[in-house]
Amino acid sequence: MKKKRLIWAANRRRMRGGVLRKGLPSSEILFENTDGAIGLTERRQTAAAIRESKNKFRDLSEKSLVGVYLIQDSLFKYVNPKLAEIFGYTTDELIDRRGPRDVVWPQDWPLVAGNIQRRLVGEIESIQYEFRGITKNREVRYIEVYGSRTSYKGRPAVIGTLVDITKRTRAEELVKDAEQKYRSIFENAVEGIFQSTPEGKLIAANPAFAKMLGYDTPEECLSLITDIGYQLYSDPGVREEFIRQVESNGLLKGFECELCKKNGERIWVSMNARRVHDTGKRVLYYEGTLEDITEKRKVERELNHLHQFNTAIIENAPVAIFTIDLNGKFMSVNPALATLSGLGLEVEEKLLGFNWLENPYTIRCGLAEYIRKGLQGEPFQLWDFAFMTYKGDRNIFMDFKGVPLKGKDGDIEGLLCIIEETTERVMTRAKLMQEAKMSAIGRLAASVAHELNNPLGTLVAYAERATNYLESIGEDLAVPLELEKLRSYLNIIDEEAFRCKRVVSDILSVPKKEGMEIVQVDIERLLDRILERISIDNAGIMIIREASAPLPKIQGDSRVLRQVFVNLINNAVEALDGRIDARLWVRTALKDNMVIVNIEDNGIGIPEAIIDKIFEPLFTTKESKKGIGLGLSLCSDFVKSMGGTVRVESRPGFGATFIVSLPVSVEGNQAGEGAL
Repeated sequence: MKKKRLIWAANRRRMRGGVLRKGLPSSEILFENTDGAIGLTERRQTAAAIRESKNKFRDLSEKSLVGVYLIQDSLFKYVNPKLAEIFGYTTDELIDRRGPRDVVWPQDWPLVAGNIQRRLVGEIESIQYEFRGITKNREVRYIEVYGSRTSYKGRPAVIGTLVDITKRTRAEELVKDAEQKYRSIFENAVEGIFQSTPEGKLIAANPAFAKMLGYDTPEECLSLITDIGYQLYSDPGVREEFIRQVESNGLLKGFECELCKKNGERIWVSMNARRVHDTGKRVLYYEGTLEDITEKRKVERELNHLHQFNTAIIENAPVAIFTIDLNGKFMSVNPALATLSGLGLEVEEKLLGFNWLENPYTIRCGLAEYIRKGLQGEPFQLWDFAFMTYKGDRNIFMDFKGVPLKGKDGDIEGLLCIIEETTERVMTRAKLMQEAKMSAIGRLAASVAHELNNPLGTLVAYAERATNYLESIGEDLAVPLELEKLRSYLNIIDEEAFRCKRVVSDILSVPKKEGMEIVQVDIERLLDRILERISIDNAGIMIIREASAPLPKIQGDSRVLRQVFVNLINNAVEALDGRIDARLWVRTALKDNMVIVNIEDNGIGIPEAIIDKIFEPLFTTKESKKGIGLGLSLCSDFVKSMGGTVRVESRPGFGATFIVSLPVSVEGNQAGEGAL
């Protein structure tokens, strides 16, 4: 008993006043029993319960899927493995070594520190919030934390749990970004976007949809449109067709229909739509997009009308119109080509797919080469081109125009060919030319006969007079011989004989068709030489030479050009005969790759009644002793043969101006042939 009393006494001293036993938490406080002692069995049961509770807490904490912590004095006094794992540490690296500031993102530390302090001072018992943490490797983690106030070793502390919500937060951010992007697309889309119920109620619309239908805002659309079938569709039956198709296929593309705007105006739209249903396959709504195709349909109608118009023109055109591809094969033909080719109803069967570039007749006449150039992008035009027909059974003449066909990217895709047969025209023109030549020869012969008949008649008459006169005096020497009368007869005979010679000379001066000698000609130098001689022979005329710019050399026959300018200048000099203030201007200029020579005088001018006839052969206003009227006609023909023109401007009483235009180059002109 003595030993028991000693133990009890010692325990009593240790427990008096409710003092915490050293090393035990508050849950192990033993209070003094009114009987003065606690039974040994009860103490053992209490200690066992505490140990079991500790083991359960440790087992639960160590295996927990959330982080568990105890914070005191700005240090972790306890962390479980999950918390250490979240931040990339071991438990030993955290407990009593680091505090919450070491695992909190600096910008979020004021929030965390404030919440810890509020709990330590008792302002709040517990709190749940989120912050950004930072791992040992400086990676950011999103943390959701729960903590409450507690006491550890007799002093305030914070205990709680935390969860790594990084994946969830980032997923939410992705969802939020996606929602923002969808909202941006929805709000800013050019196409109208809508959702509507099967019953015809509009439940969603974007600004483009509202604007397209004439409403100020989407909200106005949603409030005013209560029955889509009757309010939007110009024909309610089309709405039923829309529903039937979308229900049948689940997805509808390019559904075109006519809708009514708020102001009653009608527009054409193209719709893409799909049905949206719940898990029970019940249709919730239809959603889709709307595109205004009013202008597009208008353009399509216009293009269709234009196509029909062009087709009608091509089909009924009197000229052959067809296209060939890059390989030279026929792609399309019109009925006129059937007549031209002689194939009739078989024209499409025979020609479509036929390679025209390989046709020997096309190659032989040189047309194949033009077609190849056309397929390379070089348009061409041929006049009265001699050609052998498709079957080689008929020679024809034709006007042929080739126009390269280009695609949207500008690449050549084929050649448009237009052919008009000109055989009859060529034959008619040849016949008319022959008739004109014969007529000219007839007029020339008549004029020559007329020109020669008068002087020859005079010759005969005065020759007879001279003979009769000599016979009258006979051998009667008593009759005095009147030498003056005889001399006058002989002078007249002499003049008329020279007149006949001039007529013949004029006729012989007409060049024969032996071609021209084409060389480079310096027009300025040629004119200067001509004017030097003219000025010497016509001292009473003031000759003025003007040049606006240096002239390039041209291609032509210098001999013929000299004859042309001499003739025109001599005509101007003759027009100045008898004028006191006689002036002759010779001006040169370069315009549009043409050398222009103006020969102007201030003479009597040309009457309007005859100005259109002065270039006709054998037309003249000169006296019979000065020529038979071939000069201006020959000048015009000579200049035309070198690719140029001669024209005249005149005001009677004020003078005349002859304007000669000559190309700097005569490539392509048949300058090798004479004018007649």
